[in-house]
Amino acid sequence: MDFAKISRFIITVCLLSFSSISLATVQYVSDELVINMRSGKGNGFKIIKIVKSGTPLTILKQDSGYVLARTPEGVEGWVLKRFLIKTPVARTLLAKAQDDVAQMKEKYDAMVTELAAIKTERDTLSGSEQSLQSNKDKLNDELTKLKKIAARPMQLEKENNQLRNELLKTENENSILKQKYQTLEDNSDQEWFMTGAGVLFGGMILGLIFPKLRSGQRKANWNRL
Repeated sequence: MDFAKISRFIITVCLLSFSSISLATVQYVSDELVINMRSGKGNGFKIIKIVKSGTPLTILKQDSGYVLARTPEGVEGWVLKRFLIKTPVARTLLAKAQDDVAQMKEKYDAMVTELAAIKTERDTLSGSEQSLQSNKDKLNDELTKLKKIAARPMQLEKENNQLRNELLKTENENSILKQKYQTLEDNSDQEWFMTGAGVLFGGMILGLIFPKLRSGQRKANWNRL
């Protein structure tokens, strides 16, 4: 028995119950193989439909052990009341239970599939997170190297400025030393010049005096003779 058809039938019966003058109830064909639905009350009337066990029937009227009933397909006829029960037969209940189990299994399988997809997505995200962390560490290392490289020119510039200052200082010291050397050299030249002039002047004086001394000595020698 199709559970969807049964559900539609029950809904239809509920809607019809509000518009019907007489109260219509639903009963089920008992757990027999089939029953006959006839056009009238009695075995002498024409069979208009064979109704299977578990078929829900809408009860329209009751009379002399018979009931006027309507099938889910809309066929109306008389059936014996003793073949009807107020609850679904075991076969119908079993089918419904099996259908419920099948639906629950489908939901369970869907949940298992969804859980597997979530786990896969989680593993993927975990792998992506590890990859991002690794890339972050690499970028941090490169950034540190770049900072060192960027700081190197500034350090070189500082060292160059120090060398320039030292070079200027050395050049100034060399200039001062040159000036001192030039001054000493000039003083030495003056001393040599003065010494030479003194020697020359002394020589000139000796040159003037020495002949006179020799002339006077000669005269003295002649006088002795």
